[in-house]
Amino acid sequence: MRINNNIQALNSYNQLNKNQFRSSKNLEKLSSGLRINRASDDAAGLAISEKMRGQIRGLQMAERNALDGVSLLQTTEGALTEVHAMLQRMRELAVQAANDTNTDSDRAEIQKEIDQLLDEIDEIKDKTEFNTRKLLNGESSVNVGIDSTTKGDGIMSVRAISPKVMDGDYEVLVGPNTSPASVATVLTSKINKQGAGVNSNETDLIATTGAHVGIGKENLLGEYRIEVKNFVPAVQPSAGPPVIAGSHAQALIEVYDPNGTLIGTRQGSVGDDVSGAPTAAADVVKIEDNDNPEIFIEIDARLIKMAGTINVQVELELGMQLQKDGEDITPATKLKTHNGLLQAAGFEMEFKGFDDTLGFYETEFNVGNNALNFQIGPNSNQLMRIDVEEISNVMLGIQDTKVTTNADANNAIRDLDRAIVKVSSLRSKLGAVQNRLEHTLNNLSTTRENLTAAESRIRDADMALEMTEFTRNNILNQASTAMLAQANQLPQGVLQLLQ
Repeated sequence: MRINNNIQALNSYNQLNKNQFRSSKNLEKLSSGLRINRASDDAAGLAISEKMRGQIRGLQMAERNALDGVSLLQTTEGALTEVHAMLQRMRELAVQAANDTNTDSDRAEIQKEIDQLLDEIDEIKDKTEFNTRKLLNGESSVNVGIDSTTKGDGIMSVRAISPKVMDGDYEVLVGPNTSPASVATVLTSKINKQGAGVNSNETDLIATTGAHVGIGKENLLGEYRIEVKNFVPAVQPSAGPPVIAGSHAQALIEVYDPNGTLIGTRQGSVGDDVSGAPTAAADVVKIEDNDNPEIFIEIDARLIKMAGTINVQVELELGMQLQKDGEDITPATKLKTHNGLLQAAGFEMEFKGFDDTLGFYETEFNVGNNALNFQIGPNSNQLMRIDVEEISNVMLGIQDTKVTTNADANNAIRDLDRAIVKVSSLRSKLGAVQNRLEHTLNNLSTTRENLTAAESRIRDADMALEMTEFTRNNILNQASTAMLAQANQLPQGVLQLLQ
């Protein structure tokens, strides 16, 4: 028998400590309701559950974002409902004014109401907002900004007029040509299919007249390169580089959606060059592919006065090619221009006042997309993007609506019909997005529910199991305490030997 080391007591003490530690763990889990209270409880489980928690909280916020998006869309759609009502009223008044039973004074009174309705449309554009963000004034679309210093006088102005401009880098090059007998404006556009945006089906578009654009079934987003070159004066100076003083080379591109609906407005005016002689224009071409949708290409270029030829070539993605070579340009050719502007899906450039020397001049600019982005997922770039176009009299093409004559009234009916279609299209788009958001909400809710269940299985404590373990460990604690007391009594047997 030994008294310096009571092995039985040490063993009982060790078991008692283990039981007390397990009991404390049980109490911690029962009091917190969590199986994992610190990393040591389950290191791998903690890492997995924390990632899941981030996803769950992200899903919760995404649901709130989607609901906020629905509220924003409902606000926008409500404003458009009023615009629709006013357009319908103006059309009704235009139909009334078109009747020659009305006198000039009658039409003047009708015009007064139309003018008030036009003013109210612009008021709605300026005042419709959600959380102080303007919705219908173009701020929720895109913007264009100059990206580098302009060299020379190639580009006089660049601005955005419509939300249909897509993200991308644009470059304009201007250079001279030694041959005074020809003139060409080369516009090359390469479009990469990467997203939603400009409606077009072309891949390598080339038109050596002022401008072109196509309509197809797909919405494309990508990088554009525009080259403008070969501008020379009708009469070159006897010495020094060629200078075009006051002459113009301007173009207009009109972009349509896949249904053939015009995006933007046309502001018509008749333009002459510096000498006052008429300028030249090309025609509108319609091409049909094998899948039925029609592709419209409108070329309406204002060229400087000089003799020569232009070559037009448009190559479509589907392999079709339209080519027209050697069309004469004569000073007597008539042209109706539209303020001498180049507009591509709401993007606008003005070319004038070229003062070229030998070499190239370059202007670079980029287009940024400010379309509304709804964060509808828990992770990066899980966005729903929608551009809300500017709804104004100018963008609807009704800013000059007049009904003071029969002809004006009939023109007003036509313009108002187009405006109604445009607003209807936007309302339809917003309604479709709202429906999509509602389905997104259902999906987010289902995903969050199942992810929460999975995280709970990892992180939460099974209360019944923990209570069972606690009861077991509590009994073992009592037993260990009793056995430790018995073990401590064993060395007392030595006293019997010492007596």
